[in-house]
Amino acid sequence: MKLSRLNFTVLLVGMISSAILIYFYMLQRDFTKKHREFLISINNFENTQSDLSYIFLENSLYAYNNQDQISLEIKKLLEEYENLRKSIILLNKNYKPIQENLIKLKQKLTLDLENIEEYLMLNAGIKNSLIFLTRHVDDSAALNGNSDIFLKANQILKHFNDTTKMQDLDYITNLHVLTVSDSQSTDTINFINTFNMHANYLIQKYPLFIETTQAVAHSDIHELIKKVREDFSNIALNDFKALDIFALIVFSVYIVSLFTIVSLFVKNSHENKKLQETKKSLEYSLTYDMLTGLYNRKALEAELSRIDFPHVLILDINGFKDINDIYGNDVGDTLLKDLATFLKNNGTNSADFKIYRLGGDEFAILFDDIDKDVALGIAIELEKNISEHIFAIDGLRLNLTVSIASNNIAPILENADLALKLIKKEHRKHVIAYKESLNLKKSVQENLDTLKLIKDAISNDRIVPFFQPIVNLQTAKIEKYEALVRLKLHDGTFLPPIKFLDTAKKTSYYHEITKIMIEKTIKVAEQFPKYRFSLNISMQDILDQEITDMLLQSLRLNPLISSRIDIELLEVEHLEDLEKVQEFIKELHKFGSKILIDDFGSGYSNFSYFSDLDIDIVKIDGSIVCEITTNTRKLHMLRSIRKFSNGMDMQSVAEFVETKEIAILLKEIGVEYGQGYYFSKPLQMPLDSDDVII
Repeated sequence: MKLSRLNFTVLLVGMISSAILIYFYMLQRDFTKKHREFLISINNFENTQSDLSYIFLENSLYAYNNQDQISLEIKKLLEEYENLRKSIILLNKNYKPIQENLIKLKQKLTLDLENIEEYLMLNAGIKNSLIFLTRHVDDSAALNGNSDIFLKANQILKHFNDTTKMQDLDYITNLHVLTVSDSQSTDTINFINTFNMHANYLIQKYPLFIETTQAVAHSDIHELIKKVREDFSNIALNDFKALDIFALIVFSVYIVSLFTIVSLFVKNSHENKKLQETKKSLEYSLTYDMLTGLYNRKALEAELSRIDFPHVLILDINGFKDINDIYGNDVGDTLLKDLATFLKNNGTNSADFKIYRLGGDEFAILFDDIDKDVALGIAIELEKNISEHIFAIDGLRLNLTVSIASNNIAPILENADLALKLIKKEHRKHVIAYKESLNLKKSVQENLDTLKLIKDAISNDRIVPFFQPIVNLQTAKIEKYEALVRLKLHDGTFLPPIKFLDTAKKTSYYHEITKIMIEKTIKVAEQFPKYRFSLNISMQDILDQEITDMLLQSLRLNPLISSRIDIELLEVEHLEDLEKVQEFIKELHKFGSKILIDDFGSGYSNFSYFSDLDIDIVKIDGSIVCEITTNTRKLHMLRSIRKFSNGMDMQSVAEFVETKEIAILLKEIGVEYGQGYYFSKPLQMPLDSDDVII
């Protein structure tokens, strides 16, 4: 590890440790402050509640005290509750139980305050009545001849006062607290009526007054306050424990940081050594191939930029994938290493050359300033030596053939690759020298131009189906049409599939074209219900699950059309997964579709498919049909195919029906259907009339 990097690491660890310590300090200080504020608030609330209770009890014992102080304490108590409820610490989700307790406390507080208000009103009424009765008795003490009434009123008044002071109804419950007299004196009667009115009021209100007073005096609000404090303390204790744990973690991090710093310094020299080794390993991997020990492609590209007159031979093993598939990758890797050794020992007699592995089974030999004819001779000799050499691997004896491209024209590797691709398509030649006259770049450019055309056509809806009629030769009626793809150019002309479809098959555009053909053909089939329509589907399409799902879904959504959609299997020799193909055919038969094999008779391998696939119709290849009037061998082949298909309970369609003579002869032989320019070229839309002339 470099010193600057070590210093940076030490600084970073120190900064992180310091930041954690500062964060912990602020966290602890903030929590302690919030905790203290809540405890102060709840103590203030409890003290205010105690003050209110004391004043209330004092007031209830001495009924003539000033009640304004109670109202002030109630206001202060409500303010203290709001301070308690708004405590910042309660925003922490851990303190949700405290918030719930405060709600219960508010409910109890509201009830107590309602009782106090009720008490104040009753106390005021009772106080006023007692004051009035006291004055009333004092003012009437001189009633002539009614000393008994005066004494009785004083006695009743004493009982009312004792009830107030002792909070006990027994002082008036068992007594007759109303005054009566037989006196006819107006003053006496007025005294008695007034006294009895207030006495009746006191008798009615005293039970409510005592009940309310006791409800307030015996309130359990202090228990709720106690519970709030205890629950808060328990939760806060857990938080303090968490802070302790966090402090322990911070301290541990700090210790680990110190240990890390020491370890980094101790291991500095060891890390530097390892880095040097890693650097060498990376430099080697950037320049050399890890499997064979040869230089790699990157090294070749670097060397090409340094030398003045490079000449390269690109070598590729023919059928290397088959070797891997048959013998396994281990044998394949060993074979690559043995070939690398062979090239180093037997590659060339030239002293000025280097050997490279470009990747996979591709190798290169680089010369500096060599005659191109000499290089070609070396390539021919090398190809011969490799083909004659036996590679012995784990008891196996393997022969190889290689393809070699020779080139000294810039760009060196690109041109050599183009030549190699060309030679690998030919099975008779294995060595080629790149020349501008091969026009390989032109072919590449043409492919690029074609791909651009295809992409533009797909984007602008210029992939269209044309329809060529298929005629029933026995009835001279058009019964079906084959959908054939066309690419519409900007000038309104149409490009046939031979000009773009092979290029499209090597890209994802091919599947897009198939989807368009399915969609548009089904739409046309809706417009012409008297005809069947056939779509061309290749093995490449069948292997694409999206294509098959789309086709089957389209048939399901169009039940009136699905039984008129037939499928022509293209390039039968490439039908690799017969089980999947048969499953595909089985699904199509459920809709009433018929399955055709295209270009039958163009090869021999396709005869074997009839035992594995449920084919309904064979299309006889046009190379046979077009010569049946001039070539007896071709006529015999056609009769054999017709007899074969008839024996297999299949119908047949003859392609390339170009003349009337061919059409008549096909009818005589018994071929059911004919298709070709004699009847019609492919059309943009099917014909309304189904009549033809044979």
